[in-house]
Amino acid sequence: MKLFDISLNTAKQIFHSKSWNLKVDDELIGDLLLHARQNENNKARFCLHPNSSQLMQVTYLAFIAPYEDKIHCHPFRPEVLVPILGQAEARTFDESGKLLKSELMIGGSGHAFSTDSGHWHSLRVKSTEFVMIEIGAGPFRSDSTVFLK
Repeated sequence: MKLFDISLNTAKQIFHSKSWNLKVDDELIGDLLLHARQNENNKARFCLHPNSSQLMQVTYLAFIAPYEDKIHCHPFRPEVLVPILGQAEARTFDESGKLLKSELMIGGSGHAFSTDSGHWHSLRVKSTEFVMIEIGAGPFRSDSTVFLK
């Protein structure tokens, strides 16, 4: 099953499912990785939620190395990250950008990582490819993510 068959491309390499009734399988994850390779940011996302106004936001994110997030926080919502393929470093920072903690996220380990609202964090991909699930509360707002200056 291909992303374009089951989703709407709402922005560059951001896809929203047409409905909640969907199975995410290896073929779909492979297609998402292909889209990440085609993006100059080395990232693609597939949102299981049909639109950004949904109260539950579940997103599959695919990354191709090299990739590193800018340090950011979500002032209004906690999030849960579940690695499913590859490895990445989950890092937390203080408000001045000083590294406080770093944890290795390993796909398929069954471990989940959570970040409370307002905590500064970022992700650094360690393997060639990395795929994770991100779960957070919606709706998405333009100020849902704030970047450290």
